[in-house]
Amino acid sequence: MESLAYLVRLSTAGLLLDVNTFRSQRDNPYALREGFLVVLIVGILVGIAGLIGNLLSRLASPDPLATLAIVQRSLERMALVVELQRINPDFSLDPVFSQLATTFSILQWSGVIGALITPFVYLLGWLIYGIVAHLTARVLGGEGTLAQTLGCTALASGANLLAIAQIIPFVTVAGTTLLGLIGCYIGLRTAHQLSAWRAFWAALLGPILLGLLLLVISCGGVAVLVAAAQGG
Repeated sequence: MESLAYLVRLSTAGLLLDVNTFRSQRDNPYALREGFLVVLIVGILVGIAGLIGNLLSRLASPDPLATLAIVQRSLERMALVVELQRINPDFSLDPVFSQLATTFSILQWSGVIGALITPFVYLLGWLIYGIVAHLTARVLGGEGTLAQTLGCTALASGANLLAIAQIIPFVTVAGTTLLGLIGCYIGLRTAHQLSAWRAFWAALLGPILLGLLLLVISCGGVAVLVAAAQGG
């Protein structure tokens, strides 16, 4: 069984774009298993960092419900609102602010939920991207197997280790997507022994095709909803 230190070194090599590690991963008979574990560990580390950062930011921020109550009281003292209440005694801001309070209460937990599901999101993204990129690379003349593709592209998830910086409240990290794509480019070129340009397109066509697919699905969903509404 691979040690945790070894798997962390693998992910760090992906972060640093160590070509030699990508080559070793291509020839590794356990590349798929180790790739899965690398993505899982990176997701867990980033998820823990996000969870801590979210909790710390909530402690450092004012209570949104208390802030909302202050805003409501201020609006209720405005001349326009007072006049509306005089004209229509049933007029009240309570329903609006009650709905806002419910929304804020749900949003308070969105960051925690996002942090908890981070490992699963990373794994799903790795599998979907890896399969699409593998098919694209094969069409472009690649020679690698699916296990080699997934094993090498898994190292690119090491770019997400930069997101551990979000453990500090209100810190945002940019560039992980670009660095991850560069890692995927190196991984696909190594796994399939492609030329530079073919590996470039193999790395990019996957996200492009997925984006177009999501666009088509979204447009189809909107069309179905519009048709249903007109039919009703």
